[in-house]
Amino acid sequence: MKDTVYKTIRKRILYLEYQPGQILNEKILAEEFGVSRSPIKDILNRLEWEQFIRVIPRTGSMITEVEFSRIMNIYQVRFEIESFEASLAESQFSSKHCNQLKDLLHACNNLFDKKDPKALTKIDISLRDIIHDSAGNPVLADVSDKLYAQTFRLWYSVLSKGGWQEEVTSVKTEVKKIIEWSSSGKPNGLVKIRKTQLLNHFDRLSRKFLGT
Repeated sequence: MKDTVYKTIRKRILYLEYQPGQILNEKILAEEFGVSRSPIKDILNRLEWEQFIRVIPRTGSMITEVEFSRIMNIYQVRFEIESFEASLAESQFSSKHCNQLKDLLHACNNLFDKKDPKALTKIDISLRDIIHDSAGNPVLADVSDKLYAQTFRLWYSVLSKGGWQEEVTSVKTEVKKIIEWSSSGKPNGLVKIRKTQLLNHFDRLSRKFLGT
């Protein structure tokens, strides 16, 4: 039960159902989920450690703001972590992974005329899971996912700011390039694809978030 509540609250934060700056009250959350305040306190402490909330004495727990300067630093680390994971994934990428990517490609095509931000993020997360599975390093996957979560809110916040088809095209392009690479087996091909797409992703988010 405790893990379910944690995942629900964390998901609400990531998908901006709880807005940055919003105060979460232990008592209200405990009543909503039908638990005592003790597990809620533990969950909020865990989310504070993950830097999604900040505990304010005698007030409650405040959802942290999306700070661009900090996210920029996180992306610098993501570039290196995800490039390294892609290098591991290259040697173990299989036909199973390729078939899974083809399913994602089909899912992308269905989103061009149907704006569904959660569905697009689900495809992106599934793509990451495929690479995690191919790389075969759960510790690295865990680190990568924690960094991804720290930048997720920035991406989700700009999905409603226009350029929907541009966002779908970006995800689709990466999936398509990886499928094409899997047929050629070109050395360091997956690394280059992941690094290029992540750089483009960051540049696009910077432009939309900062309005430049």
